[in-house]
Parts: sequence; structure tokens; C-alpha cells
Amino acid sequence: MSFHTWSLRRVAKAVRDNEISAVTLTHYFLKRIDQWNPSLNAFITVSNDVLEQAAAIDELRDSGKDPGPLAGVPIAIKDLLDTRGIQTTYGGRHHVHVPESSATAVTRLQQAGAIIIGKTNLHEYAYGTTTENPHYGTARNPWNLNKISGGSSGGNGVALAAGLCLGAVGTDTGGSIRIPAALCGNVGLKPTYGLVSKRGVFPLAPSLDHVGPMAKSVVDVETLLSVMAGYDILDPDSYQSPGRKYPSPLRQAIRIGLPRQYFYDRCHPNLIQGVQTAIQSLREHLDSQLAQWSELDLPFLSDVPEAQRVIIASEARTVHNPWLKTHPELYGEEVQARLLESDAIRGDQYVWACQVKRDFTTAMERVFEQVDVLLTPTTPIPATNIGQIKTHVRTHEVSVRGHLTRNTHPWNLTGLPALTIPCGFTSDGLPVGLQITGSRFSEPKLLAIGKLFEQILTEPVLAPAYR
Repeated sequence: MSFHTWSLRRVAKAVRDNEISAVTLTHYFLKRIDQWNPSLNAFITVSNDVLEQAAAIDELRDSGKDPGPLAGVPIAIKDLLDTRGIQTTYGGRHHVHVPESSATAVTRLQQAGAIIIGKTNLHEYAYGTTTENPHYGTARNPWNLNKISGGSSGGNGVALAAGLCLGAVGTDTGGSIRIPAALCGNVGLKPTYGLVSKRGVFPLAPSLDHVGPMAKSVVDVETLLSVMAGYDILDPDSYQSPGRKYPSPLRQAIRIGLPRQYFYDRCHPNLIQGVQTAIQSLREHLDSQLAQWSELDLPFLSDVPEAQRVIIASEARTVHNPWLKTHPELYGEEVQARLLESDAIRGDQYVWACQVKRDFTTAMERVFEQVDVLLTPTTPIPATNIGQIKTHVRTHEVSVRGHLTRNTHPWNLTGLPALTIPCGFTSDGLPVGLQITGSRFSEPKLLAIGKLFEQILTEPVLAPAYR
């Protein structure tokens, strides 16, 4: 059977119903990893005890107990999250270790029956958008091995697109879940800040860091989130759910906002054509009783990129100060340079950036009184060549690393939930993502809308060579 083409929910049900064993399923995915990982570089480490994990699930089921909603499902974990008994690197060389305990998100997945199949590649210390890692190699895009996978959770995007796992957990500080999900043709969710615990996750910029799921469908992302979310007393940024109830978006017209700045300014023509085609398809399928459309301008956007840069750079430098002082030679050149660039940031700049963060967040609360969701391209450019530093968007030359976060980082600054779903391809066959952003803690509504849009736009697909 082609288990890699099954949904996460279908596999879990088959294991619970004893149609397949978790051990058989795990052997299947290990074989695929052995076959494809050498060329893709999705995983840094494959779990040593993965078959023991699977056997424990089968034993639990055979004893008449419920093995959980994720029974036997192979899940990949970004190597930024501590995972008990499995080598963890954070994508760098300073912290290679075998943790004695797991991150809260990992623990909750295992308690739900998931199999932690391995730790995935990432941009060094999650500080970048391409997953060209100087220590563990480049994670290559399964749609074109010469292209980047996006980052920093690039290994997750690769593993899912090649069918090496059925779900993944990543982190997102400026787009690090949504960018690789979009460039590799997956679904990815950055939840509301604080909804998923960050305990046991190596920080990049603590005030902007999020943990969230990736999968091949919105339903599977929803399933992963339902397991991972929840208050964690050991995480000072964890938020106790407000318990809000949101009406079904199908009972009243969905108010959809299209921010002009993201469609008409510095977005690659090849990519924007795919997004506009997708939006036209949504318009044709959703009549006025199901959707109301409006274009709008978002406030403060001209200040957002610099504010985001200042906060990330300042907080990342604070995190890394001890190792910059003692072992700077262990950093790759790019990340070391980025960390040292923060020396030029003044205290008043950080204060200004934090004020922009507050003002923009307040302004977006008012925007979401007028709309239910905002739609934008997830990234303004498609996957670029590995090693490419600059690219052109119409007449503008832009930095690949910086421009990839242009559409995603505003929602880290505000902490709002943002979902990316596949919505088509460029003319040369690279995936294009559509980003759907909602108000704080509106995940039930956001995911319901995502499922509706997904049904209209596309069926989940794997990269052709790995189907």
C-alpha cells in the first residue's frame, strides 16, 4: 500500500482499527527515508527507537486500550525542539546533545500516539529562510532539487512533500512554518502567539517565536493543533484559552479582505498570477451569501519590516551572546554575520520597534472588526535557486532571504494566526501558497475557512517523483 499518500487521520484510524500495525507502517516510512533522504537532506537524525515506539502503540491497541488520535502516525520534528533520547542540534554546533526531556509539544504528540520518526533540517539556529545549513547541508525542494525549500523549517517542508512523514512540527518567528510549507506545496499554520507551548524549544526571538503544525491538508493540521494546543504552566508565554465560540463561517457570509499592498507591490508576476487565479476561482464558487470581498489598505505597514528586523536582531543577539563570546568560530558565516549586525542597533530603535508592534497590533484589531480573514500570497516570490542571494521582482532587485518574509512577518509582530494552503503552481511548476490570516484565537473559524478554500482550490499532492 502507498501509505505516504494517505491522510494522517486515515492512517491513525487504520492503526486503531488494527487494519495495519504501527510497526509495519513505520518500516514503510523508514524505507522511504533511506531511499530519498540522501538526495533531499530533509532529516538530520532518524530516531533510534522508532520501531520500539511503534511496537508500544501496537501493544497498547492489542491490550484493548485506545492508542490515541494519532496512533502510529509518523511525525517529523524540527531539530529546534528538544526530543527525549534523540540527538538534538538546533541546527548548529554549540548545543549538540541528547535531551533528557522533550518539548511540551512533542510530549503531547507522543501521548496522542504519534511516532516521532526523526529530527528535520533547518536554517542554522532558525535564523534564516532558505535552510542552506553549513553544518548539516541544504534541504532541497522535492519539486526541483536545485531550488531552496524555504526556511527555517525547511526539512519539514521537504519531508512532507516527498512523503517521508505525514505530519511535522515547526517554529515560526518571521514565516518559518509558512514559507517552507508554501514553497514545498504543503499546509502550514502559525497559531496565535501562546496557543502552543514553546517550552523545550530553543529560542530565536522569544517575543515573536511560535510553534505550529505542518501537514498535507487543513484537516490534518487541525488534528495536530488539537493535540498540541493548550496551556502550559512551565511556559511564561503560554496563554490560557479564552474559550471563545466562533460561529460557523458557512452560516453567514465570510468577510474577506484583500490588502492592496501585498498584491500590487513587489510580488513576482509568475507567482501573483497563480494567486489571482485562485482568488478568481474562490469568487466564482462562493456567491454573495457565502463571501463578501473587499480591498483595503493596512495601516503601519511601511514601518513593520524594520520593526520586525530590529526586534529579531536584538533578541537573537541576546540569546546568542554567551556563545558569540566563547565559541564564535562554531557559527556559519551567514548567521554569525547576522548576529553581529545587531551591534549597530541602538536602544531607542528597539523601543521604537516595540511601539510599532503595539500600534500595529491595535490597528489590526480594528481591521478584524471589518473582516473575518485577510488573503495574501504567502510569499512574494517562488522558490529560488540554491545559493541565490538576490532576485528580481519586475524592475526591483531584492534580497531572497529578506523578501521571503515580507508577507509573513507582520503576523508574527501581531501574534495573529496565519494559515498557508497550496493554491496552484508557477508556469515552471513550483508550488504557490495562499495565506489566510485571522484574528486572535480564531483558529476554529480560520481552519474551517481553510478547509472550504482547500476543497475549491486543490487536492493535496506530493512532488511528482515521490508519489
